[in-house]
Amino acid sequence: MRETTLSDIERVNMVVLLLGSILAAVIMREFKYFFSFAVGSSMMVLNFRFLRRIIQNVSLERAEFKKEMIIKLPLKFLVLVGLVSVVVIFGDISVAFFLVGLSTVFISIVMNQILHVFTPAEKRRQKDGA
Repeated sequence: MRETTLSDIERVNMVVLLLGSILAAVIMREFKYFFSFAVGSSMMVLNFRFLRRIIQNVSLERAEFKKEMIIKLPLKFLVLVGLVSVVVIFGDISVAFFLVGLSTVFISIVMNQILHVFTPAEKRRQKDGA
């Protein structure tokens, strides 16, 4: 993906995190639901950011970065799985809200592509430099 698209997805993801957390707090009126959504969504925001940084370093086509990727990607995955496990096992959370929070990157990608489709073609051409 292009850099602007990744930045747009990250921006939309932050908006989804904030709006979802506010909605969970206002509608459910319990800290447990707000906390569950906010923790799941925050974990995915950080996961997306770290994954983006790892891929950007690999795209520089240097051999040492490719070696680092072999170590960093599995390590990042294991840390994420461990963090999810700790939160689910030891945290007082709502699993449903936590899972919805974990899916915010997917929601952000879909929303970004929907917004991209409804953007006029002239604006997209200017943005893409064509």
